[in-house]
Amino acid sequence: MLLDDLAAEHQVLDDLVTPLPAEVWTTPSPSPGWTLAHQIHHLDVSEGAALLALTGHSDQVFSPTGRWPDRPLPDDPTEVLDNWRASRAASLEAMAALDAKAPVIWGNGPMTCRSFATARLMETWAHGLDCFTTVGAEPTDTDRLRHVAHIGYRALPYAFHSQGVTPPTPLSELRLDLTSPSGERWTYGNPNAPQSITGPASHWCRVATRRMDAADSDLIAAGALAQAVLTVARAYLSDGAAS
Repeated sequence: MLLDDLAAEHQVLDDLVTPLPAEVWTTPSPSPGWTLAHQIHHLDVSEGAALLALTGHSDQVFSPTGRWPDRPLPDDPTEVLDNWRASRAASLEAMAALDAKAPVIWGNGPMTCRSFATARLMETWAHGLDCFTTVGAEPTDTDRLRHVAHIGYRALPYAFHSQGVTPPTPLSELRLDLTSPSGERWTYGNPNAPQSITGPASHWCRVATRRMDAADSDLIAAGALAQAVLTVARAYLSDGAAS
């Protein structure tokens, strides 16, 4: 199911950019200095890095300078798109061949293959939002966002640590009570936790991927910890946040 959801996110973005004329690919995106072509190229390059990690070559991904293997952005949008299609297909095939709990070395340490696939879905969706914004189209939120919502919650220890912020109270005192795009209730954390973040799951996912400012969202934070979470949240997994 997770890999099916990942493939579906790939396809949504593919369907958005495939019919676009070449001149649209040079439109500036929300990421400073990046065009629409840069967004898809980034996903291509990151899928190539993912394939190296999935096949036991993480040492080729994380060099002493911390930069991934890269290649120049092609001038032809068709080549950019074809490259991304090939790289994402290869990484999906590699993930399908591994057990869900198989370790994948990424960044500071290992995460499970399942968590790694979730991170790939999160990145595809987040950069997809940038692409939708670039072309002036409105994305359709789906319940595939449960993966992004989950990773945003699980990555909270890393989010605080990476930004040098100490939670005002233990993270165990927080619960998320979110409403999915289909109207389901998604909860994370102890249901009796004294502090909470409530509101649309789609807004939580956008805040956690830094695509929306919490002040512009419909999320309600009750408690100092909850308010701090909306400030530091980022849906990036470390080894400690992997499930």
